[in-house]
Amino acid sequence: MEIVRPWYPWLRRSVDDDDTKLRHLWIEYGDDVCNAVKTALSEVNEYNASGRYVVPELWNFRKGRKATMKEVLKYIFGQIETTSKRRRP
Repeated sequence: MEIVRPWYPWLRRSVDDDDTKLRHLWIEYGDDVCNAVKTALSEVNEYNASGRYVVPELWNFRKGRKATMKEVLKYIFGQIETTSKRRRP
């Protein structure tokens, strides 16, 4: 018996370096552009491999990285406190 659509959550997909489009991009534009495209493809696959559409992400601009859940909650509760203080007479 063979499974038609097996599911492997531990399977990691990587960008194929021998892809003809990536090879052509590397020849025409160089390493920087090719690496940027590889990074973008791996991020798209990380967040939504099935649909490949853009997924919004919370960002910590002060530190230049993704925001942690703790930082997000701290920001939200800070916003709630400042708006509740404004409404009180």
